[in-house]
Amino acid sequence: MRMQKYKCAFLGLLIFLCACSAPAIPEPEPMTRVPYNRIINTDIFVRENELRAAPVRLPPGTKAVIVPHGGESIGMAAEVVAGLAELNPKTILLIAPNHTKAGPKIATTYAAFSAYDGMVLPREGMIRVLEGRSLAGIEDALFVEEHSVGILMPLLARYLPGAKAVPLIFQKGVTFSAAKLAIDTLCELSDPDTVIVASIDFSHGLSSREENLRRASMLECIRSYDAAGVLNMDATYVDAPVVLGTLLQLMKDSGCSMELIAQANSTELLGREVPAATGYMTFVFYTE
Repeated sequence: MRMQKYKCAFLGLLIFLCACSAPAIPEPEPMTRVPYNRIINTDIFVRENELRAAPVRLPPGTKAVIVPHGGESIGMAAEVVAGLAELNPKTILLIAPNHTKAGPKIATTYAAFSAYDGMVLPREGMIRVLEGRSLAGIEDALFVEEHSVGILMPLLARYLPGAKAVPLIFQKGVTFSAAKLAIDTLCELSDPDTVIVASIDFSHGLSSREENLRRASMLECIRSYDAAGVLNMDATYVDAPVVLGTLLQLMKDSGCSMELIAQANSTELLGREVPAATGYMTFVFYTE
């Protein structure tokens, strides 16, 4: 019995000495967390060679830009986003239409967007405020195929590496007051290194001649900051009346000046007649 006790004591001492002499197991390095375990691939929306563009010169006080999201208009969007690189914004508020009838009236996501040149990460704090105040719903799935956002993310990744984004999409039925409250809230949370990128296409489903006429009317509304007039327009004028109307009201209230950068339609960009042409315009809004 006494020998058995000695054996147990000896084994216990041996285990203790081995444990003390063994190298410590290193703590695992923290993983880079992608909220909701979601990474949305955006390479499907645009070919890599379409991302090249000569930057347009934008004013130092740029607060917002309007760019298109139609496939043939990628060059127009690219030159504006490339121009933003000179301003080096840290946060992009990307406001755009929701082309489906699914999900909340205003939707956002904590997802990261992968592109040819890297990732566009979310500005989580701002998104958390929108969610916490019930100003937008979290709906990752909507962004997987939403081209109004997806076609621009590869441009942000290429020309604004390191900038984080708050993507916000609006259904057609959303009210002006709800849209304005969401965007106003983001602006209140923003610092001077923030720029609004509004993803908007204009006239849809018209001949090139008819599109030119509608575009002239729309241009007049934008130059006069006529938010109320824009809100009453249909898809033959603009695909996202509430996004454009809200932006115009915000820019007017902020005392911003505006410049038209470029304009065209599908027929003009493709060099052939398109029966149902889409109109495209790019703008910059800035403080003097």
